[in-house]
Amino acid sequence: MSDGSGEKVRFYDSLKARIIQWLGSKLGGRLVKLAEFTFLLPDIMILLGRLLLDKRVPRRLRIKLGMILGYLASPLDLVPEALVGPLGLVEDLVLVAFALNRVFAEVEHGILAEHWSGRPEHLEKLGELVDLIDGIFSGKVGGKLQDWYDQEAEIEVEGEESPVELVSEEEDSGEERVERLRASGL
Repeated sequence: MSDGSGEKVRFYDSLKARIIQWLGSKLGGRLVKLAEFTFLLPDIMILLGRLLLDKRVPRRLRIKLGMILGYLASPLDLVPEALVGPLGLVEDLVLVAFALNRVFAEVEHGILAEHWSGRPEHLEKLGELVDLIDGIFSGKVGGKLQDWYDQEAEIEVEGEESPVELVSEEEDSGEERVERLRASGL
């Protein structure tokens, strides 16, 4: 699908535009900004998903993003919403904030802008918000998350531990990859 300018329009972007246009026609122009704001969380999740698939993003970051997105999609939580209500969403928000913190620190702005489905000014504000919450990740919980993120996969080689070297997908077999993932605790 293209928008007439030869540029390919992604499904999510097209669907979002149609929904906002429909809401604008039903609710009036004043509420369109509110409708766009309600798409902020889906825009963030789409951004993380697209970065997960982009080979220009460091492989280590993509692996960790995949783990975080898998946890967020899982119905099993450390703090279940069914038991504690909205407080159960806190750990999900902390994980999303942590993922965004790492993404904004490690991915070029041009790549982020390319994958962002929202307004460009929303991405700028999100970057400012990530800068503000950066201090959270020096505390107890944030420190544990940062330690987990910084952890290198290690295997035992003749009684010594050494980091596993990442090789390109063409150079290793599926079995070797599975073995490295098992060794890293994934």
